Amino acid sequence: MPSNRNRSRVRPKTKEKFKHAIRDVVDGLSQKVLIYKQSVKSECQNCYFDKMTNRSTGKCTSSSIIEAENKQTALGDGAPIRYKWFKFGRCPICFGKGYLETQRRTWAKCIVSWDPSERGGGNMITYTPAGTEGSTVVRLKCDPKYYDEFKNCEKIVVDGIECKISRPPVLRGLGNQALLIVYAFTTDKPKIDSGEIIKDYT
Repeated sequence: MPSNRNRSRVRPKTKEKFKHAIRDVVDGLSQKVLIYKQSVKSECQNCYFDKMTNRSTGKCTSSSIIEAENKQTALGDGAPIRYKWFKFGRCPICFGKGYLETQRRTWAKCIVSWDPSERGGGNMITYTPAGTEGSTVVRLKCDPKYYDEFKNCEKIVVDGIECKISRPPVLRGLGNQALLIVYAFTTDKPKIDSGEIIKDYT
């Protein structure tokens, strides 16, 4: 029989109650955060792709305007434009990239804390005539089910501000499964009407 020393001091039932209680708090105090997943790339059908440079060759796959129009018509009414003839130069469909990107987005409910350090001045970002002051880091607390979305995302939008993940998300709580913690940093300034403080030293 295993000794009491080897047993967990917290019962599974207690862990489960704690997990549900924390998630109820997160759900009640949270706001929506937009997550941009990794985009899906597909080769442009309107031009030839150069695998050496990973870009468009600048040469159209259609030999004439009529051929390009026939290909587009075959896609059916309401289909996105995939064929448009051009003589040479930059492809009008992929703009010279050689591929098309399909953006994927999802939402997550999170508790948002701007500048979560002890020295932070609250949950607002401050900009001064001298530059940025204070909160540039944001901490998110959310349900662990969003782990893969945050781990593999390209960027997130918090309070209308575009951010990038600064470190891999971590799980915290009893049984290491109660809460997901995500840290990100801002990559652009907030909008004028977003509630940030503008300090004027004049």
